[in-house]
Amino acid sequence: MKIIILGGGSIGGSVAKELSSEENDVVVIDNNDENLEPIKGIEGIQAIHGNGSSPKTLAKAGLDEDSLLLCLTDSEEINLLASLIGKQKFNAGRIVCRLKGSEYTKIAKEITPFVDFFINPEDLITDEIRSLLHHPGALEILDFAEGKIKLVSVYAKPSGILVGRQIKELKDDLPEYETRIPAIYRGDELIIPTGSTTINEGDEVYFIADEKHIEDVTKELQQLESQYKNIFVAGAGNIGKSLVKKINDDFNTKLIDKSKDKCELASEELDDVLILNSDAADKEFLSSEGISECDVFVAVTQDDESNVLCSLMSKKLGSKKSITIINKEAYFDLVGKNELDIIISPVQITVSHVLKFIRKGSVSNVHKVKKGMAEAIEIGVDASSEKLKDKLISELGLDENINIPAIKRGEEVIMAHGNTQILEDDHLIVFYKNKDVIDSFYEKFR
Repeated sequence: MKIIILGGGSIGGSVAKELSSEENDVVVIDNNDENLEPIKGIEGIQAIHGNGSSPKTLAKAGLDEDSLLLCLTDSEEINLLASLIGKQKFNAGRIVCRLKGSEYTKIAKEITPFVDFFINPEDLITDEIRSLLHHPGALEILDFAEGKIKLVSVYAKPSGILVGRQIKELKDDLPEYETRIPAIYRGDELIIPTGSTTINEGDEVYFIADEKHIEDVTKELQQLESQYKNIFVAGAGNIGKSLVKKINDDFNTKLIDKSKDKCELASEELDDVLILNSDAADKEFLSSEGISECDVFVAVTQDDESNVLCSLMSKKLGSKKSITIINKEAYFDLVGKNELDIIISPVQITVSHVLKFIRKGSVSNVHKVKKGMAEAIEIGVDASSEKLKDKLISELGLDENINIPAIKRGEEVIMAHGNTQILEDDHLIVFYKNKDVIDSFYEKFR
């Protein structure tokens, strides 16, 4: 697919690298050569220096009716203008436009009604962090079926009821509620389990549940943690301010930034929030502010190094848990669960929401999981996959690379088994190891 990305910064550049690895023809446009330098020479990516909203530049990039246009610059004005020109002059096939929660959000749909998706990475990031704060113990919580289905991951610990037992015994512990476990990560290995698979200590287990039953399933895998109370947020930029707005009514929150200007701006926008102008990695400062009483330290500055450093310092001084934003993929291998508890990747979140415009079939949601090692997708059963209609799950030929744990049928969520029949208009939740697996599945039943 031809994909044209406006903006080669931390979001756009990383999205370009991810999408080019899937054999897409990717063009990145940016007026800052420094942003383009890291992606020059990468196979499958063409870098163009220029104004992304210029018709001349878009023509040079080859924008046409078969292209996907991703307007991901930091400027909402450029993104909206490029969307207009991309559709009106070049009839771009599909358009994704990045907004950042300003006043443009209210009128963007009127100005550009043809845009397929307005994306706000900052909002997506803060929604995920808020969800994790409300469900102690969870490492990842992903939405499907308009929020009716949650895909949740937790570590299996000795305190878990099911640890050391087979998955099929879960129904004995939860007789009134059915759940499914579509995947287990054991070390670096992804396991698509069966009912006879044993849950081992240290496994990262993915399970399907609705919101109200997340804790019921979590306690099968580890002793439930107490609800969080005290939250420290490092970084008073857009993400930090947005997060604090969303969580301040539910937690005792402190917002920290070493920039006096950012602290002053935050104080004008946030009511009843304690804002502290200091270095969040300063040992004496953290101790004086009671870091040992902190339930979760959330690092959301614009600098990966600062996020890692202050998260590590907070843990050393007694913070019970850390949530750390990291943009650079290289850092994922340098820090892990023994140092940082939860790592949030803005790139992975953004790419996940873009992938539904690239994957084959009638796709409602796609989520990359485990730092992109696998994916989960929501596929509608319609004319694009008509051979799935009336099939039993057992007739699909699923193997150790793919699993269908749940189906949304109308307003109902069904946990899928071998004798479950697929009906027209069902939404299948599919967990699979890589793009080739889902492509083969789709081609088989289209």
